[in-house]
Amino acid sequence: MQGFYVFALTLCSLLWLYAANEAFEKIASYGLQPNMILYLIREYNFTAASGTSTLFIWGAISNFMPIFGAFLSDSYFGRFLVIAVATLTTLMVRLSSLSHL
Repeated sequence: MQGFYVFALTLCSLLWLYAANEAFEKIASYGLQPNMILYLIREYNFTAASGTSTLFIWGAISNFMPIFGAFLSDSYFGRFLVIAVATLTTLMVRLSSLSHL
């Protein structure tokens, strides 16, 4: 029975870390948006409305893609294949962006 209490205590402490991580992620996201709109307006000559729409679409896709990936993983491909493909894709994109420096 003592093991259960240790597990429950560990789980509660981890939940606080998860909640703090999510809170800081939201703060960073909301802090990034005004700067990103200014960047789109100044560097890419977007209007304020088109910059805001672009960021809205980017946020919507970013929030929806994990659900879509989980559906594909659970229904068709399997967890480990999806993780491997996503990892390799991320690695290739990062390496290709380094070659432009």
